[in-house]
Amino acid sequence: MRRFSCGCGRRLFFEDSVCLGCGRSVGFSPALLDFMFVDGDIPGRVCRNRTDYSVCNWVVPPGDPEELCLACRLNRVIPNLSIGNNLVLWGRMEQAKRRMLYGILRLKLPVAGIVNRPDLGFAFLEDQRDNPLVEEEFVMIGHRAGLITINLHEADDSRRHAVRESMKERYRTLLGHFRHEIGHYFWDLCAGRAIDEFRALFGDERSDYSAALQRYYEQMPQDHRDNRYISGYAAAHPMEDWAETWAHYMHILDGLETARENAIEPAPLGQAWDRQLAAWMEIALKINELNRSLGTPDPYPFVLSSTVQEKLAFIHRRVEAWRRASAAQAGA
Repeated sequence: MRRFSCGCGRRLFFEDSVCLGCGRSVGFSPALLDFMFVDGDIPGRVCRNRTDYSVCNWVVPPGDPEELCLACRLNRVIPNLSIGNNLVLWGRMEQAKRRMLYGILRLKLPVAGIVNRPDLGFAFLEDQRDNPLVEEEFVMIGHRAGLITINLHEADDSRRHAVRESMKERYRTLLGHFRHEIGHYFWDLCAGRAIDEFRALFGDERSDYSAALQRYYEQMPQDHRDNRYISGYAAAHPMEDWAETWAHYMHILDGLETARENAIEPAPLGQAWDRQLAAWMEIALKINELNRSLGTPDPYPFVLSSTVQEKLAFIHRRVEAWRRASAAQAGA
């Protein structure tokens, strides 16, 4: 994440809507990837979900007839906000979604208007475990035909932690869910165009997906020890391996940018991928040790084996290939 600042010189954080230095109202512009003022005679216009619910700090471009910002107009279903703590939980969902989208915009990947691809959308759903009045008995997190579905209870920290413990997972976050599912969305755009190389690294995606997941859940996942995969869930099926590895690709890029912007890692953006990955592995070691000093869990409890590094490098090459092809097409 970039280091942002207000015109008055005060630092701004990605979730800010007011500068604590000058008191002016600000908003994040996805077009500029930077903050702008949204008061006085400055043309920035706040998203309706900020005006109505205070869950968004992005702006609508000048002249755009939409009332919602780029991030909020992707929503297909939002929770029933008249129930319990749903407004707070939805706000957490939106915060994680916007951070994921920032990473996608930094990669210059599209979220709409892709030829022969459905546009991206989000559905935040409850099930009967939390709300007996809804139809769904159990809402699975997933992606289908451009629609990413997230169970609202994942925004409840205590519920999510309980699931992580029961599944013996080392890491489970809202941001991780969004980055994983967006990986499914971009699979055919990136990996599908180098299918032989994908299958050599990840396996044959044509294998029975439903049967693979059933086996995974029936075997009571244990702490993952197979260094061919970034996580236990990645071993379930090649498509899940891809999505898990994609999520880590986004974790690493955002972590590296944050480190550079805060003078923790001096390496410039755009250096060779192997150097970026080496820098991240050193940073991850340091932040894990720092957390242990404070008595808190490792924020990045993963070992990047040589096989996992090859998969990450493949993703990086495919993203770069897409960007080059898009730039060439735009210049044609």
